[in-house]
Amino acid sequence: MTRAYLLAALAALGCGGSPGRLTNERKDPSAFVTEKQPLLVATPSGLVRIALNGSQREAIAPAGYHLEALTADGKMLALGDSDTNLYILDATVPDRVPRRVPELDRRTGPVAIKPDGSVVATTKHADFDTPQRTWGRTEDDTVYLVDTRTLAVTVIPKTRDELVTGLRWEPDGSALVLAMFNFEEVRLDLATRARAVVKTTPEPFPERGSRTCDRTGEKLEPRRGGDEGFDIVARTGAARRLIVIEGRSRGFHDYLSTVREPVFTPSCRYVVFGFGDSVWVADAATGTVGNIAVGGDVRLLR
Repeated sequence: MTRAYLLAALAALGCGGSPGRLTNERKDPSAFVTEKQPLLVATPSGLVRIALNGSQREAIAPAGYHLEALTADGKMLALGDSDTNLYILDATVPDRVPRRVPELDRRTGPVAIKPDGSVVATTKHADFDTPQRTWGRTEDDTVYLVDTRTLAVTVIPKTRDELVTGLRWEPDGSALVLAMFNFEEVRLDLATRARAVVKTTPEPFPERGSRTCDRTGEKLEPRRGGDEGFDIVARTGAARRLIVIEGRSRGFHDYLSTVREPVFTPSCRYVVFGFGDSVWVADAATGTVGNIAVGGDVRLLR
C-alpha cells in the first residue's frame, strides 16, 4: 500500500463513505495455507519478499522506493522514487543497495526489464523543471537501455516528438513495444533498431497473477463492482461467494477499489487480494481469509 493510496482512502472516508468490512472467517495464514508461493509486497517499511503463508519474510528494499519493474523471479528490480529517479537493485547480492542511474535523474518515464534481467529499458517524461507550457517540447520516443550489471546507458535516438506512455519487452527479449500517446503501438527491433507500427496483444503479467484459473476455467468476478466482494464463477456460470464485503458505501470522490487486484495463485487453490491497508489470502475452496502483511502492490514471483 502506497502513501498516496492511504491518503486517498482517508480523504474518501472524510467525505461520508465507509470502507465496509470483510466478513469472511479469519485465521492466521499459517493455519490453513499449505503453499509457500513467494510474493513481493510494498509495505510501510519498504519492499518485502514474503511467502503466501506469512513465513520467510525478507526485506528487499527500504522505504522511499517504489517498484517500477522486476523479473519473474524477483531477482532483478528497477525502482523509482518520488523525484522520478531510476535505480537498479540486484536482490541476489548481500548488500542490496539500490544503484541510481544518473542519466535518468528526474526524468524516468515508463520502465520495462528484459526477461533475463540484463537490461532495463525506459524513456523520459517531460522536463518538469521547465515551464509547463513547454513540456511538449521535451517529450519524444528516445529509448534508454541500462545494463543492469554496469549501469552503462545505450541511447536509441528518437524518431518522433511524442510521449511514450508504456513499454514492454517481447518474451524473447529481441524487441520492445512502445505504447505511444496517440494510442499507437510501435515495435522496436533491438538488432536492427527499426521501428514499425504494430497491432499486438499484450503478454499477460504473471507477476500480478490472473483472475482466471487456466486449469478449471473459473473466474474471479466482482459483486456490485467489487463493493460487495468477489465471486468465483465456473464455466457453467454458477457463482459462489469468495471475498465478502458488507457495509461499503461511497462518499464524495471515493473512487478507489474496495477489493484490490484479486488474483489466483498458480495452483488456483488460493486467491491473493488487497483490502483496507493489507494484503490478504483466501482459500478458494472455503473462503477462509488470512492477513499476510500490511501493504499493497503485490507481485507473485516464480
